Amino acid sequence: MSCTERASGDDAHGLAEELEARRPEILRSYADNLRAAGSLISRDPHSLDQAIANAEQILKDVTNALRANRVQVNEKYKLIAWDIGATRATDGIHPQESLEAASIFFRTALAAVTELVGPRPESLNALTVAALTLEQSIALRVRESVSSYNSVLLNRVREAQVEERRRIARDLHDRIGHGISVSHHQLELYDIYRDTDPAKATAKVETAQQAIRESMHQLRAVTSGLHAQEPLQNLEEALHNYLGTVADEQLTVRLRVNGDESWAAPATLDEVFLVVREAARNTVRHAAASMLLINIDITPHELRASVEDDGRGFDPLDPPVSDGVGVASMLERAELLGGRLTITSRPGSGTRVDVFIRLAERARHDPN
Repeated sequence: MSCTERASGDDAHGLAEELEARRPEILRSYADNLRAAGSLISRDPHSLDQAIANAEQILKDVTNALRANRVQVNEKYKLIAWDIGATRATDGIHPQESLEAASIFFRTALAAVTELVGPRPESLNALTVAALTLEQSIALRVRESVSSYNSVLLNRVREAQVEERRRIARDLHDRIGHGISVSHHQLELYDIYRDTDPAKATAKVETAQQAIRESMHQLRAVTSGLHAQEPLQNLEEALHNYLGTVADEQLTVRLRVNGDESWAAPATLDEVFLVVREAARNTVRHAAASMLLINIDITPHELRASVEDDGRGFDPLDPPVSDGVGVASMLERAELLGGRLTITSRPGSGTRVDVFIRLAERARHDPN
């Protein structure tokens, strides 16, 4: 090894020791510079802690490169880079903020290294190694964090697509399937009454026609997305209208809606109507019940609903699969409202569906 090479190596080792000693000071300056620049990263404690931890690893890369007298980056940089990308995607921090933070750190660290080197020409090689390592470590981390950021967004897109498909399935089942089911039921009754009671048979056909027209309207609303703009205004009236289309002489129905419906937002009432209607529909179509009791209590703070029948019931450990979409739809709608839905049943002892929803303060004062 030549004298020049030894001197260069000594300078690099010396710079590494000085840089390591000044690491806490550099990290403090970096944090201060982020705040001075108004970086969103500096406003969130967790994001700031991640940025400082990342910067500390970069400085370690630089000191290790100086000791080895060559540019090198620890491969474990990917671990924290992935975490940073995922965190910033979750927090809604744009990659531009990460690039600006990286630029701020590069300037902060390079200024410190340049100050330590001073005007010594023999330290030019050490300065070059430090600068190149600094740039490479930052660039690799930015690349990995952006890749992680994009992965989170892609997963969000996929989840949104899945949720949209589930929403469409719920709406098709609850809003359109209901009308088709009513039409089918009324036409069955028409066949029963057409010879013995023509007037009643004619009424059943008219009800079936009305249900078909309503299904066509709901189909247009679902396909255009307009149904969300027309929330239910009167829960009790809507349930009475529905029960009037499905009840028959063999089923005794009682409906009670207690409290002030204005305490719940119209959109909440709309979702509750769909849940209660689906539970009642299951009773009418599958339970072979003689009694259906629907009770809804609305207070300023919560809404509770129950749908109970004395039908055939079922074993909760072995539920029927004839209407899995309907049950799943009820559960999902309750969850989307931040509530919960429970189903209690036993073979030969009927079924009870309970819904609980906590009403938000803002919803109770929402004029819409």
